[in-house]
Amino acid sequence: MGSIIRHRSAIVTRKMAGRKKKSAGRMPLWLYVLIVVAITLVTYFRTSGEAEGGDPQPPAASAAAQQTPADETLTVRFLDVGQGDSILLACGDETMLIDGGPVEEGQFLVSRLNRLDVAGLTYVINTHPDEDHCGGLAAVLAKYPAEHVYSSVTEYTTKVFSNVVKYADEQGHPVEVPQTGDSWTLGSASVQIIGPVQTYSDPNNGSLVLRVDYGGTSFLFTGDMEQNAEADLMDSGANVRADVLKVGHHGSPTSSSEAFLEAVAPSIAVISVGEDNDYGHPSADVLARLEALGTTIYRTDTQGEIIITSDGQTLTVTTDPTSREPAAGKDAPFIGNRNSMIVHSANCAKLPGEDNRVYFNTAEEAEEYGYQKHTCIK
Repeated sequence: MGSIIRHRSAIVTRKMAGRKKKSAGRMPLWLYVLIVVAITLVTYFRTSGEAEGGDPQPPAASAAAQQTPADETLTVRFLDVGQGDSILLACGDETMLIDGGPVEEGQFLVSRLNRLDVAGLTYVINTHPDEDHCGGLAAVLAKYPAEHVYSSVTEYTTKVFSNVVKYADEQGHPVEVPQTGDSWTLGSASVQIIGPVQTYSDPNNGSLVLRVDYGGTSFLFTGDMEQNAEADLMDSGANVRADVLKVGHHGSPTSSSEAFLEAVAPSIAVISVGEDNDYGHPSADVLARLEALGTTIYRTDTQGEIIITSDGQTLTVTTDPTSREPAAGKDAPFIGNRNSMIVHSANCAKLPGEDNRVYFNTAEEAEEYGYQKHTCIK
């Protein structure tokens, strides 16, 4: 795959082209003619057989994936939610949120969606009920209408997941468990559930695995799927080849086997992980496996929000290390202290130093980011 990389605050453009293969010599004319005839016959029978109840048509989602209007793009945002996952996809007028990060990121997530002008969500997906994937979804569902809410389970033992179920029920869209093989469209993109392919006792291995195709570009989202489930997925014959891989389980050594990464062969890998986390994520072994494949690695802990856009042929990657900070300027009426997470009025006598300031237009906005009011704010 050819690539163009511009060394400017992490803006990367990749043109997804076929990989060059070594020539095996000139093909004999008779063999060339035979191949052309075979392809013609296969195409004819696939398109004409349906009138007599013959071969089934391709799924609607697959057909939609080939349609990429010139004025439409697929945008995939790997949101910076610390040690957890949350990914927002938008195509046309439809949106899909995959996971919601940990509980403490709920208000940030709501604020981020608001700043991105998200009015509602077409799909909310919880890959599995671990707190670092479902925790912030309750806050999202309490604020934003969702047309479909999917998860790997409908019941779990934690209060955190029960809250997700509660707010989905209140919207009139109870949590549903999609079946492997289910597919739908997101704008002109296609989405398919390709895993899990077995029933597992471990929630990580039971993660919903989503494949998203848009034109000639593809994305694979694996939740916290671990190596034995990766092997089962490959054995099932599922198409795991993808241009962009959301690395499983935050780069844990229990995921991302060498065989699986070789099967996916991603040009781009994104690791959603918290800075200085207690788990040692991402694993040095996983990073080495990706580097050996020539994969470009992006990490939310070092680069902030990762945004990948596709026009159906080209992937453009940008990073936003300031996504967790408000857009207010230095003349804003409220000033937050990054270290203490306290917000002050701009005329307070106890303002933090210049390098430690965050600016807000309202005290309520600061609270959405997790700041507490100083006594100077009445």
